[in-house]
Amino acid sequence: MGFPWTAFRQKRAQKPPTRSADSQTAALANNVHWLDVNAVVRELKTTRPDGLQDDEASRRLEEYGENSLIGEGGVSATKVLVRQMANALTLVLVAAMAIGYGVQDWVEGGVITAVIALNVGIGFFQEYKAERTMDSLRSLASPTGFVTRSGETSQVPAKHIVPGDIVHIKMGDVVPADIRLFHVSNLEVDEALLTGEAMPVAKIHDVETRDQIAVGDRINMAFASTIVTRGRASGVVVATGMDTQVGHIAESMQKRKKRKKVDAEGKKLSLWNHIYESVATILGLRTGTPLQIKLNKLAYNLNIRLLLAADFYSRSLLIVFAVAKFHITNEVAIYAIALAIGVIPESLIAVLTITMATGTSRMAKSHVVVRQLNALEALGAVTDICSDKTGTLTAGKMIVRKFWLPSLNNSDGIGSNLPTEYVVDTSTDVLEPVGDVYAERTESNDGEEKKKLLDLQAHVRAKEFVLCASLCNVATLFESKEGRWASTGDPTEVALQVFATKLAHGRSSLMATESESDESSKQVDRRTERFVLKEEFLFNSDIKLMSTIYIDQEASEASNGRVVVYLKGAVERVLARCTHIYTSPSSAPIPLSSSTRDTITAQTDTLASQGLRVLALASRRPGTSLDICSDEELRREDVERDMCFIGLAGIYDPPRPESVHAVRACKRAGIVVHMLTGDHQATATVIARNVEIIAQDSPASAVMPASQFNAMSEAEIDALPELPLVIARCDPDTKVRMIEAGKRRGKYMAMTGDGVNDAPSLKLAPVGIGMGQGSDVAKSASELVLTDNNFDSIRAAIREGRRIFDNIQRFVLHLLATNVAEVILLICGLGFQDDSGESVYPLSPLAVLWLNMITGGPPAFGLGVEEAAEDVMTRPPQDAKTGVFSRAVIVDTFAYGFVMGVTTLMSFIIVLYGKDDGELGSDCNREPSASCDAVYKARSTVFATLTFEILLYAWELKSFRRSLFNLTPGRAFYRDLWANRVLFWAVVLGMASVPLCIYVPGLNDHVFYQKGITWEWGVVIGMTLVFVGSMEAWKLLVARRRGLRKSANVEQLCDAGGATKV
Repeated sequence: MGFPWTAFRQKRAQKPPTRSADSQTAALANNVHWLDVNAVVRELKTTRPDGLQDDEASRRLEEYGENSLIGEGGVSATKVLVRQMANALTLVLVAAMAIGYGVQDWVEGGVITAVIALNVGIGFFQEYKAERTMDSLRSLASPTGFVTRSGETSQVPAKHIVPGDIVHIKMGDVVPADIRLFHVSNLEVDEALLTGEAMPVAKIHDVETRDQIAVGDRINMAFASTIVTRGRASGVVVATGMDTQVGHIAESMQKRKKRKKVDAEGKKLSLWNHIYESVATILGLRTGTPLQIKLNKLAYNLNIRLLLAADFYSRSLLIVFAVAKFHITNEVAIYAIALAIGVIPESLIAVLTITMATGTSRMAKSHVVVRQLNALEALGAVTDICSDKTGTLTAGKMIVRKFWLPSLNNSDGIGSNLPTEYVVDTSTDVLEPVGDVYAERTESNDGEEKKKLLDLQAHVRAKEFVLCASLCNVATLFESKEGRWASTGDPTEVALQVFATKLAHGRSSLMATESESDESSKQVDRRTERFVLKEEFLFNSDIKLMSTIYIDQEASEASNGRVVVYLKGAVERVLARCTHIYTSPSSAPIPLSSSTRDTITAQTDTLASQGLRVLALASRRPGTSLDICSDEELRREDVERDMCFIGLAGIYDPPRPESVHAVRACKRAGIVVHMLTGDHQATATVIARNVEIIAQDSPASAVMPASQFNAMSEAEIDALPELPLVIARCDPDTKVRMIEAGKRRGKYMAMTGDGVNDAPSLKLAPVGIGMGQGSDVAKSASELVLTDNNFDSIRAAIREGRRIFDNIQRFVLHLLATNVAEVILLICGLGFQDDSGESVYPLSPLAVLWLNMITGGPPAFGLGVEEAAEDVMTRPPQDAKTGVFSRAVIVDTFAYGFVMGVTTLMSFIIVLYGKDDGELGSDCNREPSASCDAVYKARSTVFATLTFEILLYAWELKSFRRSLFNLTPGRAFYRDLWANRVLFWAVVLGMASVPLCIYVPGLNDHVFYQKGITWEWGVVIGMTLVFVGSMEAWKLLVARRRGLRKSANVEQLCDAGGATKV
């Protein structure tokens, strides 16, 4: 069929293209459903066997742009700038600036303007960089696609897919682009996103004879962002990005949003509600993580909590105004604003954003991608980890180590003298199909043992076993251009494919590959293709089975004699569908007796006890009653019945070497590790013991089959002493019940998953962890994604989560205690009045700004990047209910803040009343004069004292319990101080800035209203030592006892939840 390019030109004339570069492709995408797929492939200048060349794919990516929707993801610089300008601190500073300019105090107004510009500029740069970092890391867990390029199939990010790419999709995938299908196997796609249709749509690859039909009726196409619910398929990409059908919807939705504002339910917002929501969003009360929103609320309402639980924000202003007897001068107004500034922890949100950005970057280096920032807050509270076995606790590099065939013992002698158990050798590269297959029992010849190699021609049952392993399989095995063996598909199926290829029966040698079905394959000698695939039912985690239907062209041509069904899956599920034992293609099968079933079950236990994953294989041929020529859809239950059992495959998947150490680390941290696996109970038990999830003396209830767990009522589960540590033959519903049971016990659980059916449990779990090699549906339902599928990465993520949690508590404690101290100092300072009745402030408004902006901010940033404490993984999990603001943090905030506030206030009193008898001068808040020398020196003393205390306080917070001078036992404390360079230089440079503010003319007397000091340095040093000594005493008497209680809790958790106390 030719390509009607004239018709496309007419259609393009009716509607302008979205982008000039892809107008031709956009026209093609709207018409491919009624065109022959070979013509589409030719027009896109690609081929089905090899796809695009790598350099051509790169060129098209530059031409068409990334495969993403406009407005999808990304970071808006404008929004970041608005957030910086609309936060509490900036609004208060703007008010102070307006007052300064309004009364023509150009110095204060100019300084505050510079402070606003500096704060907004630095804050914008830091937050924008942090947001960009987090956005780029989130993209690592974005949907991917399996694409054939230059003859090789690999996984690439969906955003890099271009028109002309050959894409392969399977159950659980999110379709990455609009695709014209050319190979379909039981494909069903959920297109509710596009059409609203609740039921999945069955797809075909035939040409649609109608031209103008609705999108939902184009059943030979798969559309971007829809979800594959069944089967698999291959096709050629015809549209990407905004040219896809979902792109058209996104474009129309953006136009609607511009016309009217709607709420989450699609209802139009009233003007006042729109204004209210817009302001709340700008102020950070609608977006961000729960902790960010909580801290934003704290920033706006902290003055209510600190000022004796006052009911209105204006109370802080009223206190100042009342002391001034409501004679509100310029100084009174600015000081009131300064008091409000002292209440607000202005650096809190910026430090939090940077801390989380740093944490996500560090996690990415440990192969953990953070999709949702609330996971960073939740990781520190995880009490239990429910992990899969295959590929997570184990290496995921599976090999067929043994296979077993039942002994027939029949009268005609078929196979009666042949071995029933075979061993499979493997090379160092598990994907390389090299290695002998021989009988486990060897023959002795002249005193030497020899391998009895498998001869498939002589052992017809073994040959049928190999055919089933190869053909009941959708994995691919190929040698790359570099000479390396590579594969695609599930590791279990890859292992079976490697096994079959070793015996020269790989799938590609038995049937035409999918890419060989286009016009370029017409010259292929069809006589060499023995098997033709007619139908397949992919593996389903609920029934744990997979089956395929083939036409065997070497079999008898009698009625349906060529039809063969292959089945593989969990042993008990396969046996339930078997009635006979396979003998040979020309002989009748033998009935499967109950004693033989018992023998098969016993052999399954024997293989499983060796740590092997056991699969059963079966077939049905000839004389099957299946009518594959009928137009009626074959039902799975009709296909997978009356099967003939062939044998058992023992697949070995060794535990990762690091898994046992990771499990031990979790136990020391008070975290209980559970294994939820689809494997046989004996296999799961062996692996669980190898990685020390359970011990030899663990109670029987520690290991439980899913059938028993699922049959229990909620009351029975809750009555168990502890939840099972291992659940075998687990299905998706079992995972959901496990999470629900954990929640009823007050546990905070993390759940891993990779299949589309795992999405409910991942959504339900407090922390859902998807697998990088898993389905897109599972990844989109998760908060975290493991790019290496390694359990040790979970351990690393929890460690990093605890470090972030600790650091958030550190800088929250630092900033809030400083605010408490400033409020105590500033409010008590209102009681110092001169002869004219005006209050003489202990610190000038600009000095307060300096302390909050220059002195307090950098150390908080330094605390945000502090390394994890040595005991971070030997403490019990944090309480998820209290979060960051635990009772200890609140108590410490007021304790440290009180001491800091009192010592700075005492320094003011000592200087002012110790030598100068309380001489408060006259008009010392406005102009320098000789009568104000005592006040100015007292202010300098307060400024220096508060600065040193704020900075040394940051160093003290490197540990909540250990002394500053013994942070790491056996190590000099200055080495620990130097370890955090950011914090070290923030403290050192902060201290170095003090003389500038005290001694530089003009800056000291006209900006800060201070003066150089001499003997007063003794007061500064004395009060600072009092503060440091108080902190050391508090740690010794209070904080350390908290640590001892936590250690005792860890011991209890280890005894209750682990197999071994580490």
